[in-house]
Amino acid sequence: MPPRRSPKRSFVRLDNIEDGETVHQRCVLISGRCESFTKGEDFISISTLVAYGSDAFPVQNWPAAEGHFRALIILSPGLNKVVLKHHHNGEFLAEVSFNVTYIPLLQFPPLHLAIMVGKDSPLLIDCPPVKRGAYSTAHADLDGAISKLRMTAYMWQALTAEDMRSKGLGRRSFRFDEEWAVDTLSRDFLQATYNDDLESENAMRSTAKVHIIRSSKTTKELRSANITQQNPSASRKHDLFEFFLDALKETGGPFTSSAHPVVAGLILDAHYSPSQKIILAHAALGCHNPDGISLGMFGSHLTYSWPRFIEEVPACLTDTRPPGDKVGNDNGECGTMWEACSIGQGAHIHEVGHAFGQPHRPGIMERGFAQDWPKNFLPRTAYCSAKKTEGVVVTAETPNNAHWNLIDALSFKALPHFRLPSDPILPAKMRDLLPNVQLEYVDDEDLKPAIGIESAIGIARIQFNDTTEDHPSVSEPMKILRYTMEDLEKRFDRTEHLKLHVLGMNGKERNVSNVWKIFSSTSYVRVPGTSLKLYKRGVYGDRFESRSEDERVWEWAQLLHEKKSDGTLTRAVKVDMRVGAIWDGGVVYYEDGHRSHWGPMRSPGGHEHHFGGGSSEAIDLPPNVEIKKIEVNRKDDWGVMSGVRMHLSNGDVKGELNARGGSNVLTLEPGRHERIIGFYGANDWGRNFSGVLQFGIITAPKDIELPAQVYDLPELKNTDGGLGENPTRDSDMEDGSGTDGESEDTESETGFLLFD
Repeated sequence: MPPRRSPKRSFVRLDNIEDGETVHQRCVLISGRCESFTKGEDFISISTLVAYGSDAFPVQNWPAAEGHFRALIILSPGLNKVVLKHHHNGEFLAEVSFNVTYIPLLQFPPLHLAIMVGKDSPLLIDCPPVKRGAYSTAHADLDGAISKLRMTAYMWQALTAEDMRSKGLGRRSFRFDEEWAVDTLSRDFLQATYNDDLESENAMRSTAKVHIIRSSKTTKELRSANITQQNPSASRKHDLFEFFLDALKETGGPFTSSAHPVVAGLILDAHYSPSQKIILAHAALGCHNPDGISLGMFGSHLTYSWPRFIEEVPACLTDTRPPGDKVGNDNGECGTMWEACSIGQGAHIHEVGHAFGQPHRPGIMERGFAQDWPKNFLPRTAYCSAKKTEGVVVTAETPNNAHWNLIDALSFKALPHFRLPSDPILPAKMRDLLPNVQLEYVDDEDLKPAIGIESAIGIARIQFNDTTEDHPSVSEPMKILRYTMEDLEKRFDRTEHLKLHVLGMNGKERNVSNVWKIFSSTSYVRVPGTSLKLYKRGVYGDRFESRSEDERVWEWAQLLHEKKSDGTLTRAVKVDMRVGAIWDGGVVYYEDGHRSHWGPMRSPGGHEHHFGGGSSEAIDLPPNVEIKKIEVNRKDDWGVMSGVRMHLSNGDVKGELNARGGSNVLTLEPGRHERIIGFYGANDWGRNFSGVLQFGIITAPKDIELPAQVYDLPELKNTDGGLGENPTRDSDMEDGSGTDGESEDTESETGFLLFD
């Protein structure tokens, strides 16, 4: 149902909300159009009424510019009637009204707001004289900081919900831990506080709780130059983050580590030192910890420029007064009050983005907020001192980088903080599932090679050389796509790199630097005297391709059946996948008692090679059970792969992927009419670590019995590693855990990435 409009000649139209819509966040960002004027004063007044007829929130006025407007509305739980009126030069021209129901989702975890203060803090924040005016504490005391963080947080909430909606993901955002308290989102409530009219003015409401977290550190300790992030000679730049975490843990309650809270933290005692020319007690840092507290924190040194309540939002985002030299000019981009506000509010939500698990990428997570932040909330921006550019009228076509990247948005959608009631609950495995890209062969007589792209959760976007394909999309995701080499060669130059980017509906990505290498590095083995081809497809680490000529590798292949001396076959009965801090390789055990390797058969000194691996797992291979697929963690901090996991057709799964932060798990599996008959790869050789550099599967048609000559092909055996020497196979090798002169495999401590 469209919104109800005034019968007047003039008009007010809404672009991004429907009459009767249900939302789940208290603060909603709306945009629309009205009669266009280039001169005079234009504004939209907004009245919000609850079902029983009283004001749900004080009347708000928002500027209009050349027929465009944007505004924030604050809702009460239940049905809200919102009336927008267009005024020009004091004359009422038109109105539109709509109903919206606000249902808070209290069953999902909130984003917590917290302010850390030193144990002897003066409870003041930096505030230039031009801002504080005659009332020195209005913008500078703890109450002011609480109001500003609360208002800013609701702006974050509204921006995120609108951004998610515009990307086709539904109007969704994080909620806050709310309490029954004096609301500070309107200046009318501030008046009620001073007039002792809290009840009669409806100033007591459920509003975002801002926790005051007392640190065990003194203000002097927090302001030590040796821990300030902007001091190039500081030796402990992460200490402030640890201080904040310690203070949260000491507070307990919702900040208990096992509750896995996500926190937006403000450091109250941040202070610009004119003599040292650095901002003390400030660090812009964020970290996602799925097993503890996730924190995105920022100093209070720009908080003076933030709005205390909704009536101040337009003024704070258009204030072109210079802050002066008594406060810090963060990143050299705070030449005006509004730029200080944009940098402060935008940089803080940037750190909250890290707390929700997002790395640096274009948009908010790459400082896209610096100059564009006001474009989300206002129809016209102000003069920008950093870029020396005049303000612009903001329309739907205006460039704006102060948005979440689509990858961020999809990642958020998979988190419980952003869940809608209609969302299916995804198991952790599905939330973390990466899209799979592998070589396949089109099922026809010629078995044409193709790139197969799959994701059980759905593919949201595919890009070749940074150009987005028409399909799939967020609104129409697909689970399986295939591009034949022939089709790609018609579209792209075969002599130039072809970059592929695949984005899953859970925000997980797969990047291929050059698609052509998938075709060239994975081929087939033709069986002599037959038309039969055995197909090879695999993955490799960065160092396999970029290694220098003097770096030696052991190249190997291993079939699941081997020929014995009497000409009969013996089958593999177990595979021991050797994984520690890296993926070392593996040991294949055969029914006749001998065994061979995924990797080197011997060390450079001529001794039998023994694999390390404190997280190794072995999987039994029963008769008539096939290997369904192999997962490989390509993440290679040492230039080698990190882990492997095997899946059998009977449901057995074994192996260690080491799939923690920053993993790159790829899946190798046969085509629909194929079966895995063996493996091939390459390992580092001749140095301390002999980890896996390349790994792949060898497949054959399902219903064809392999001819005997397959088992005599030298390229399908693990003999000399391609090094020109041919050690004999020792059928009685012991399963050792020693090193024979090679370095022991040591486990690396698992940490969490801390972003600025």
